[in-house]
Amino acid sequence: MFEHLVSSLSGTLVFANLVAMVVSTAAGIMVGALPGLSASMGVALLIPFTFSMDPLTGLLCMAGMYNGAIYGGSIAAILINIPGTPGAVVTTFDGNAMAKKGEGRYALETAVICSTVGGAASALALMFIAPYLAALALKFGPAEYFWISVLGLSTIASFLSGSTVKGLFCAFAGLFISTVGIDQISGVFRFTFDNMYLMEGFPEIVVLIGLYSIPEVFTMLEDVAAGKTAAANNAMLDQTRYKEEKRWTFRQDFKSSLPTWTRSSIIGIVIGMIPGAGSSIAAFISYKEAKRKSKNPDNFGKGEVEGIRASETANNAVTASAMIPMLTFGIPGNVVTAIMVGGLLIHGLHPGPNLFIKEPRIVYGLMWGMLLTNFIMLALGYFGSRFFAKCLKMPTVILAAAIGVLSTVGTYSLNNSMFDVYSMLCFGVVGLVMRKMKLPIAPAVLGIILGPLAETELRRALMIADSPIEIFTRPLSFFLFLLTLLSLFYPVFKARLAARGTKA
Repeated sequence: MFEHLVSSLSGTLVFANLVAMVVSTAAGIMVGALPGLSASMGVALLIPFTFSMDPLTGLLCMAGMYNGAIYGGSIAAILINIPGTPGAVVTTFDGNAMAKKGEGRYALETAVICSTVGGAASALALMFIAPYLAALALKFGPAEYFWISVLGLSTIASFLSGSTVKGLFCAFAGLFISTVGIDQISGVFRFTFDNMYLMEGFPEIVVLIGLYSIPEVFTMLEDVAAGKTAAANNAMLDQTRYKEEKRWTFRQDFKSSLPTWTRSSIIGIVIGMIPGAGSSIAAFISYKEAKRKSKNPDNFGKGEVEGIRASETANNAVTASAMIPMLTFGIPGNVVTAIMVGGLLIHGLHPGPNLFIKEPRIVYGLMWGMLLTNFIMLALGYFGSRFFAKCLKMPTVILAAAIGVLSTVGTYSLNNSMFDVYSMLCFGVVGLVMRKMKLPIAPAVLGIILGPLAETELRRALMIADSPIEIFTRPLSFFLFLLTLLSLFYPVFKARLAARGTKA
């Protein structure tokens, strides 16, 4: 492992890769800072533009976009009280209050430094935990891979969607979409309707861009029609200008931040390795723990810098650790890593334990990229906070048009096919309907990604087993089966207890 880490570092530090990391990290910060955009959308839009790149360069671009966007969400959260990304919701609790007190620059500097600490800790966890899990994953058979795919689906459907029924419905819809095309076992055509374009099914990237980007365009245009343009935020932005030059200082802030950094990094790393948990949950848990440990808990929500330290460290500690199950088992830890699976597949890379054996240069290079882009983010965020804040004044109409053009061009560039563009637009309408009906998109996305793996491994397990019951009775399979049941029924059990407590 260590020899691969050392040898891959020289390949990661070539000039082209460094430029790619700097540019993608800066773009990620701007994507995260713009309300309505997200890390998942940024990575989805970026993937088509990485086709002509070396696979490692393309993955480093995704790493920069991912890390930059997660941090960038704190800029809008602090300046105008609008979380740029879901993980920045907790940052609004104290960040905007600090900005209104004239401590906006101090809050922004605290956010980028804590984001770097959490992201770097997560990247180190990826480096030293993932290879050992990959060695364990080599012992998995088809039955274990089937159950771990089902576990990933059930976890996201239950915990990320808010409603187990809605989550499962969307997950099954994604599974159905994944069956379109040639059966990987028998070679039979399924749901193609004699259309040659559907023989290989719907490309994952086409579906992802459609479900995430196009609904956002429609939502932005609706806001324009309702008079909710970016100009409405300008007055708020003016009110949160830096009234004084309070800055982050090593002498005063390092010692007081160290306990929070340690605690929040551990929380974020552990949460990140659980499929479906995500940065929002990590930030909420970390914030709650920081408040519980604080000597002045009443100050939280009123401009307490400890709240920013906790939330930003935790939500960025999720980034690389969410790649641990993705790289080792092929199970994405969150929506962004689910999209990155598509990026890996486009470059002919199949996530899983064999990736560490066949392509160590790329997989360990990606780990270095996740670490290095955090320090690039630190430099850009610390010295460019004022510049990035100006991006919030971009007119909504221009932003919506830019997203629409990038989505169309990126989709067409996949196969130079207008059918892909039409498919992307159709999935965009589906995504808009799902958003209006408050149906979660993440379970559907994971169903599309994990569907082929789950189906293929289940059928292989049944073909080599003496009895169908063997897929349950193998020790590891039985353990994963129990975890799946727990992930499905725990939210229901928790809701029942909450209902009883309310009645009491």
